[in-house]
Amino acid sequence: MMRKLFRNIHLWLSLPLGLIISVICLSGASLVFERDITQALQRKLYNVTPPSEEAEPLASSELEAAVRTWAADSLTLNTVRLQDSPRKAALATFRETGKRQLCVDPYTGEVKGWAKSYEFFRTMRQLHRWLLDPPASKGEKSVGKVIVGVTTLTMTLILISGLIIWIPKSRKALKNRLSVSCTKGWKRFLYDSHVSIGFYCTIFLLLMALTGLTWSFGWYREAAYSLTGDMEPQAARRLFYSLHTGSWGGMVTKILYFLAALLGGLLPLSGYWLWWKRIRRKAASSGKAESQSQSTSKV
Repeated sequence: MMRKLFRNIHLWLSLPLGLIISVICLSGASLVFERDITQALQRKLYNVTPPSEEAEPLASSELEAAVRTWAADSLTLNTVRLQDSPRKAALATFRETGKRQLCVDPYTGEVKGWAKSYEFFRTMRQLHRWLLDPPASKGEKSVGKVIVGVTTLTMTLILISGLIIWIPKSRKALKNRLSVSCTKGWKRFLYDSHVSIGFYCTIFLLLMALTGLTWSFGWYREAAYSLTGDMEPQAARRLFYSLHTGSWGGMVTKILYFLAALLGGLLPLSGYWLWWKRIRRKAASSGKAESQSQSTSKV
């Protein structure tokens, strides 16, 4: 009874929102390596040479002072952040420039210039966060932002219900649900892919969804940040950002997140196919039964 309930929850939440989930996941997958690609294409801006092997970057206060002197009164500094590598420039952000970043030599405080933001990634970010309907100003709502937030919240229920109905009843069923058959036709392949790959991706997709909601709802963000204890809001934001994008574990977790988001975007499509096949099978069975009933009545 409970399994049937969760199966219905999984189905009827997925049907109206599946395509939006695909758009969110696939656009998110395209953003996983944005920083790596952007920095590789602008090495002169992002790369620095330490004065010596033992050289230490300037203190945060000194870097901030150097950037404020450069910006004068035209820009309001948000953060100056050191990157993981000692051969990478520090990145400064400003209230008025959004995601745009200023590259700064962390050893001298010299401003190297503005990093270029590529149109493809800007479009994918707007699609991922707002369905190409960005708010008029930071902190405000838009129809696209609300739809993405509600869909992401619903996605957590879809994932949890999917995990519950995935639970096998026997060891043999467990083996089948952990593998994908490639020798029993493409129909079986699609079914196994939806069931097995959905299971493998669930933990990553749940983590992405639960952390992504901090950008959709203020009440959720406050509740989530409260779980970090006395951590500063900026530090909490960076933590949730790293958990959302997979940057917390370096290239390995980025690859895993990319695959999970990519496959997560395909799961609703395979789910639609399975649902459509079931509808057609029921219709065919009903038609056959009705035909047999008419034949019997004539006799």
